[in-house]
Amino acid sequence: MDRRIPKKGDIYRHFKGRKYKILDIAVCTETGEEMVIFETAEGTRKVFASFLETFLSPLDVGKYPHADQKYRFELCRDVSESDILGLKRHGNTTSLILEFLDLNDNEERVQFLQKHRPEIDARFLTAAAESLEFAENAETVEERYAALIRFLKTKSRYESRRMR
Repeated sequence: MDRRIPKKGDIYRHFKGRKYKILDIAVCTETGEEMVIFETAEGTRKVFASFLETFLSPLDVGKYPHADQKYRFELCRDVSESDILGLKRHGNTTSLILEFLDLNDNEERVQFLQKHRPEIDARFLTAAAESLEFAENAETVEERYAALIRFLKTKSRYESRRMR
């Protein structure tokens, strides 16, 4: 294999256009083959694993004659400033989630959400809702944020009445 091995933090573009951030190189427990562990660099966070050989393989031009790339995944050399900011924000979401999970009561959670409103994204809202066993049914980030606030305020009022 004459292609460069992906490194943690690299951004690769799949031949269909999506960008992925390399998380690590792992070893398959079944075959001993090296695998690339990567996640979506935009949109909903999903983590994937692919055998290194497959990840770096040439594209089947017979099957995909109109593809713009020679390989299935190619290193992005044109990552824009907004892409980098998006990835930094994605990393910041993880620390926000951890802070949120450490909070003790619902009033603290509401204050935290209000304080960090500009930093909250869909990934954070999904994690927060799941940690509270709150079933989301809103679609936009704004609607989901408002629904979570309402849920926490209702829960806080209910709990304060129960204590009396």
